Amino acid sequence: MTTCERSSTSTHAHPNATEALHRVKSLALCDPGFAVALQTSDSPQVASDLARQHGIEVSPAALWRHRGTLARGGQPTWRG
Repeated sequence: MTTCERSSTSTHAHPNATEALHRVKSLALCDPGFAVALQTSDSPQVASDLARQHGIEVSPAALWRHRGTLARGGQPTWRG
């Protein structure tokens, strides 16, 4: 079983988009609730807001550029 270490109260800014995207991917792998919410998000903005709620600052643009690679099964894939 994989454990996931995260703080639900900390919101440290991560100016490095690569690091933030890595954190989003890692969280999606270890937190099924987050993964489902990410996969069913309607837009990169909604996904960015979701990540922010989990202490990860990532722009909608960075999420858009990496759509289809953030969670298992090639999800999410927002419409253009």
